[in-house]
Amino acid sequence: MTTGIVALATALALAAPPPPPSDPESIGGYYAFGENREREPVDGHEKVVTGSIIMPLGLLRTGLGVAMYVMASPQYCNRIYGSNASDQTCRGLQVYGLVGVGMGGLMAVTGAVFLAWGLTQRARHHRWMRDHGMAIAPMMSREVRGLSFGFRF
Repeated sequence: MTTGIVALATALALAAPPPPPSDPESIGGYYAFGENREREPVDGHEKVVTGSIIMPLGLLRTGLGVAMYVMASPQYCNRIYGSNASDQTCRGLQVYGLVGVGMGGLMAVTGAVFLAWGLTQRARHHRWMRDHGMAIAPMMSREVRGLSFGFRF
């Protein structure tokens, strides 16, 4: 019985597919002359779009929060909201304006961080494309001698 188990384990081990290569770009373990070994960096487009949307909305919310705070100040509150607005209502509206300033400020800062992060990634990607966008390599064999051009766009 032990011999049968060993024979079965050997047959299953030999029938198993080989493990995948550690680096899918280097099949066989070799790179062509002039081929890039590093991966293309992220271009940052999604972060730039996200920051371009969130930052202006945050600035708008901050501005509206400041306007709400000023309109709810005691000298303007009765003129804007009518003579029947109480001081407690005006203070509540001032708090609402301060919350708007805080929330808008956080949105604007978050949008600015995303925008700066995306622009940094975009600059790194442009620099990488400038350095790796075109490859020139010599071709030498028995039949052909010359240059090989490779473009990436």
